[in-house]
Amino acid sequence: MSRLVVVAPHPDDEVLTAGGLMRHCPRCDVVIVAVTDGEASHARSTCITPDELRVRRAAERTEALRRLGITAEIVRLGAPDQGCRGQGAELAASLAGILRRGDTVVGPSRDDRHPDHVAVAEALIGAAAGAVSTVWEAPRWALVHGTRPPASFTLGLDAAAWTAKREAMAAYASQLVPLGPDPADGPVVHPDELATMLRPCEEFLAVEV
Repeated sequence: MSRLVVVAPHPDDEVLTAGGLMRHCPRCDVVIVAVTDGEASHARSTCITPDELRVRRAAERTEALRRLGITAEIVRLGAPDQGCRGQGAELAASLAGILRRGDTVVGPSRDDRHPDHVAVAEALIGAAAGAVSTVWEAPRWALVHGTRPPASFTLGLDAAAWTAKREAMAAYASQLVPLGPDPADGPVVHPDELATMLRPCEEFLAVEV
């Protein structure tokens, strides 16, 4: 492949779904489409604001990619976190303007159930027609819910890639540890959920478009 495009509904999705794949393709250009800035992960928090979360999660992504050993172009779409469901046409238009013929395109799974993930997955399939013949859906929450379909391709991670992926995900502390004592400041991804999503392999489902 000459260019790998990873479409991430929120900061951290790129690591969980395709951190190993990005490491596996050192000679191709990597583009991460940051659909939202993740500003609504702690919407009821009294100790951090949405603007502060935007800054923090962008910094966490930078550190995560450093730990992965990945250099990537980041394309921010600025869609509203937790509001992608109402942005389908706009997202499809933005994604269509990014994708090129010959790209390898990875995005979220329609089986993730998360409204942002489903909306982005559907917009990506609509946008990809005319540029690529296949979109590779990578499950995240579908692993937790047990709704993932059988994979078309599974990438096993060697010891170095598996270590780097775990360390990269740990950079997203805002999502993994409490930001304060209030329940509204609790972790977004709980330890048992992280253990289910963070595995020494990555699964991809080929979706023809």
